[in-house]
Amino acid sequence: MPHPDIFARCDVSSTTAGALPREIIDFLLSPGGHSLLIKGDAGTGKTTMALQTIEALSDRQPEYYLSSRVSDVALYHQFPWLKERVEKNHLMRAGMAFLRRSWNRDGSKRNDLDDVELHVDRRELNRLEGQIEAGELGLDDEDGPAMNADGSITVDVGSMLPELEMAYDIAESNLPKKTLVVLDSVEALAENYGIPAYRIMNALQKDLVEKAGTNVVFVMETAERSHLDYLGDGIVVLRNSVHGSNRVRTIDIEKLRGSSIRNWRYIFTLEGGRVTVMDRDLDLQNVHLSRNDVELPAGRGSFGWSELDRLFGGAPLGSLTLLEIGAGIPMDLLERMEAALVSEHLRKGCGVLWYPQRTLDYGSLSERLEGIPLDDLHVLDASEADGSLPFVKKMEGADLANDLRWDSLKYLLKDSKEPYLSVMGLDALESVYGKTVPKLIQHVDLMRRGGHMVVMEATDGSAGLDVLSHQARLHIRLENLNGSVLLRGIKPTTICYCLEVVEGVPGWKPML
Repeated sequence: MPHPDIFARCDVSSTTAGALPREIIDFLLSPGGHSLLIKGDAGTGKTTMALQTIEALSDRQPEYYLSSRVSDVALYHQFPWLKERVEKNHLMRAGMAFLRRSWNRDGSKRNDLDDVELHVDRRELNRLEGQIEAGELGLDDEDGPAMNADGSITVDVGSMLPELEMAYDIAESNLPKKTLVVLDSVEALAENYGIPAYRIMNALQKDLVEKAGTNVVFVMETAERSHLDYLGDGIVVLRNSVHGSNRVRTIDIEKLRGSSIRNWRYIFTLEGGRVTVMDRDLDLQNVHLSRNDVELPAGRGSFGWSELDRLFGGAPLGSLTLLEIGAGIPMDLLERMEAALVSEHLRKGCGVLWYPQRTLDYGSLSERLEGIPLDDLHVLDASEADGSLPFVKKMEGADLANDLRWDSLKYLLKDSKEPYLSVMGLDALESVYGKTVPKLIQHVDLMRRGGHMVVMEATDGSAGLDVLSHQARLHIRLENLNGSVLLRGIKPTTICYCLEVVEGVPGWKPML
């Protein structure tokens, strides 16, 4: 099965590029040459991002990729799509041994590139190679330089820094078109040569970037700040951060000289071996939460949203489900989740008790619930509402245990099917009744004994959050991280998922 195009969902006019941040692509496409440092600790996705950068620009910039720390066989295994591109475009020269075998030692190493009219100034590279030849830098050469009969020394420049010479040759052959050169990693290449990394970076920065207008990407082995940072025009840092008991990957854009940075941090996943940046600040006004068309296991009730049912197998009946809502969660999402949950049970004719977390607009409630008859809905309201609407039960607002008396609620539900659904907002209850958990647990216990479904909504500031978390069989948390919406299971523990919208359909993408 062919691997899908990583940019199939890329909208070049948007702030995110579907797979890579739009800012980075714009930076490398802007006039002139640019150097970009991709930094990160082991396993953060640096090589994956470097290769995807090549793919993103493949139609516009010829490329040269040098891997000094990973063999070509290993790269082909991890990135099946890469081998075809290598064979088609001669993309990669992986490893010093491979390149030296392909290097022509008889003096025609440029492959007829000497005929081009435009040339790359190699002043810094020649200076570096001269220092190596003089023994000031680099590893000792057992054979030493070649001595002519007249006592002069012949320097075989190409044999000292062959990978860099190849980069210069390719950049020169493409002039005046801009070339993309990727070194993965600069520390490994420096170790192979036995010279400081900053000398390599400085030479390429001055010769290729500043004078030849080449884009050069340096992959670096650490996320820590160093004296090498000042050499790069742009710096992006890939990090694995601990979030709760989970790992969340982020791309931090620390610098893009001459370019605007709209968002400096993005969450991303490596699902499928690809860097995929997650959307921020989603517009959820016109999205629809699809219903579940798969039958749930016995003893489970539907959330009314197929994506939640898929992740958790529905909500357990005869137990408490706690939905914890962090700061910054879009109101549109919460309202749609509530409407989907309530609508699903009303559609089946099941009785619903609903103490909303936020004040409901009764005038638009029927529309929010997709026009489903409200005969089995009972909204519990302790506000100033007069209770004239047939689905509103006016509560006294003084004693929660009295207002939630089971005989009274059972009478309301007598014409509805079981299992019943009870949806209650803890913050709204606490604002009216004060300390509510002990009395609220009585209602939860009665619902559990009857095998009904209880969903409690709470926030970080809810006084009874910890107690309800202990009582809950299923505890789900929604939170906002840098504008992206994350979901994770606290009980049972799950990985993080991030909300994405594809063609108007919202779903949860695993953060791997």
